[in-house]
Amino acid sequence: PKWYEGMLSSGYEGAREIQKRLTNTLGWSATSGQVDNWVYEDANATYMEDDEMRERLMETNPSSFRKMVATMLEANGRGYWDTSEENLERLRQLYQEVEDKIEGVE
Repeated sequence: PKWYEGMLSSGYEGAREIQKRLTNTLGWSATSGQVDNWVYEDANATYMEDDEMRERLMETNPSSFRKMVATMLEANGRGYWDTSEENLERLRQLYQEVEDKIEGVE
């Protein structure tokens, strides 16, 4: 909690740093195969499922948040993260929401 709160206190760039860390995690999965499922579950719970955190990220840096959602979907698609179909559908809907925000769709 202290790390991501510190990052978010930096605003736009802090949100980008959180996104970069998640992207690096996917890279570690691809190169080492040593990232346990709970790491992705924790990231999902912290950044995607928590309403307040999700809104903060979406408002602070919607482009980075969109990349975070895409990374979670990619982790599942590549077989690095096992999660429920309901969760995947929620992430797909969330991706569309942030995409609409970026594009100015009401």
